[in-house]
Amino acid sequence: MFQTKKRSHAALAAGLLAAGAITLLGGAPATAVNTASECVDTHAGEHSAARGLPGVKGHDRNEISDAQAEAMNADLRKKVMEANQRGAVSALAAGGTINVVFHAVSTTSGTGKMTDATIAKQIKVLNDGFAGAESSVAAKTGFTFVLQQTKRYTNDKWFNKGADDAAIEREMKTQTRVGTAATLNVWSVDIDGLGFATFPNWYAGEPKLDGVVIDYSSVPGGSATNFNLGKTLTHETGHWMGLWHTFQGECTKKNDEVADTPAQSGPTSGCPEGQDTCPASGVDPIHNYMDYSYDSCYNQFTPGQNTRMQNAWTAYRSGK
Repeated sequence: MFQTKKRSHAALAAGLLAAGAITLLGGAPATAVNTASECVDTHAGEHSAARGLPGVKGHDRNEISDAQAEAMNADLRKKVMEANQRGAVSALAAGGTINVVFHAVSTTSGTGKMTDATIAKQIKVLNDGFAGAESSVAAKTGFTFVLQQTKRYTNDKWFNKGADDAAIEREMKTQTRVGTAATLNVWSVDIDGLGFATFPNWYAGEPKLDGVVIDYSSVPGGSATNFNLGKTLTHETGHWMGLWHTFQGECTKKNDEVADTPAQSGPTSGCPEGQDTCPASGVDPIHNYMDYSYDSCYNQFTPGQNTRMQNAWTAYRSGK
């Protein structure tokens, strides 16, 4: 969804999952943007798959309604129960290998061009996040990302905020996306936000739109101040794997529907250590990849988020 200069949802704890009481992350097709919401930092009742900066105005890409989210939750519960019966969830509990196709788009003047070394650094950042390498309390998900192919395009329309337009996004993706539901396609372009993603349950209806779009300035060594360590891709891949923002649901009991991410009232700006914006126990999870903190503040997914990703992977992507 929308990140201006943007990021993006959430998961369940392992105990709930084993019992079949799973909740899902939301979804309408990526083209169904709710134009009634103009602020990316106003998230009450919203479900999105993006990374956004507090205070920035704009449409939240891939926003869905609460009703759509509830329907998706029910579908994930059903699929996980079926997978539990087949033993498929436990079989994938250790994660899996995910092939990545990186689509580097640039202009005729060369803006956006990306070296193989930069792309390799970006994939390393992604792997470090999912391996739990940045914090002793981070979940070691078992997912490994392997760069299968780098595809380069010179296209001014696609690069120059074209992905912010649904029709141009569709054109770019349908002409370039490759692989299956289990293939992570990443497009690097110039967009109004930092990045946006599709949810796993959307793949069946719109397979050619599936994947992650990041702003070219967010990669390691890029020009996006405070957001140039490559962790926008980690955040957006979290959405692609089924997670919501940690501030989803704000201070409600459901929050982001992951038991081990404390509730928070809204997206974090910067890295305010000890910030606590909800009356429930636990300080805001500002170090979580699914908040809107600075890249330098990010260092973890939780075990509960890992459980949700494992389940969504089994339900919607593995073998699909």
